[in-house]
Amino acid sequence: MVSTLDEYKKLFREATVADQMKLFKLHVIIYVVVNAVWLVLNMNGAIKIEPVWAVYYSLVGWGLLIIVHYWFYVRGADNLCRLREEMVEARIG
Repeated sequence: MVSTLDEYKKLFREATVADQMKLFKLHVIIYVVVNAVWLVLNMNGAIKIEPVWAVYYSLVGWGLLIIVHYWFYVRGADNLCRLREEMVEARIG
């Protein structure tokens, strides 16, 4: 039974990492589309942001959040699963 539980945990972690990677890719696609539209609208003069360098707040700020998303939820997905397992096992036993 222990090997079956260990296999389950391993497969669950792999599935969690895969799901987090899908969500991360979606986050990056939305980031690229929204910021491309934002920059095009600003360059065409449809919207005007003052000072000019403030246009890049979205690119930089959101870009940093994408890095955080990757670092903690894609790269760290395995560790998050282990922490959750430990919390559940502590409640059971």
